[in-house]
Amino acid sequence: MSDRGQDGPLSEETVRRIDASPLPQRDRHHLRLLAHCLASFQAMEPLPTNGDLPKEQARRQWCLSKQLIADDPHFIALMLEQLDVAALQLESIAKTINTPPINLTVDDLIALAQRERNN
Repeated sequence: MSDRGQDGPLSEETVRRIDASPLPQRDRHHLRLLAHCLASFQAMEPLPTNGDLPKEQARRQWCLSKQLIADDPHFIALMLEQLDVAALQLESIAKTINTPPINLTVDDLIALAQRERNN
C-alpha cells in the first residue's frame, strides 16, 4: 500500500501525526500545508543533487504532470506561487536545523513548530 493519499502527497498517518501534536489548530493547519508542499517537492523530478528544493522548471513540469490541474493554467499559477512561498519557509526551517531542505521531514516541521510555540 502506498504511503501517499489518493488525492494528495500526504499519507493519512502523516496527517494524524500533525493533528495529534499539541499545537493550536491554526498551527496544525499551517503544518499540513507545509508538509503537503514538502512532500510535493520531494516527489518532483529531477531532484537537485545539492539538497536544495526543485526550482521553477521542475515545479512547473510537476504541476503539468498532474491530471487534475494540468488543464487549468490559473490554478497552476496559484500553485506555483504557493510553492514559492512554501520553499522560502522550508529553506528557513532547514537552515535553522542545519539540514538540506529536501531532506526535511514532517517530524522536523512538528518539532520546530512546537519549539517555537514554547518560546
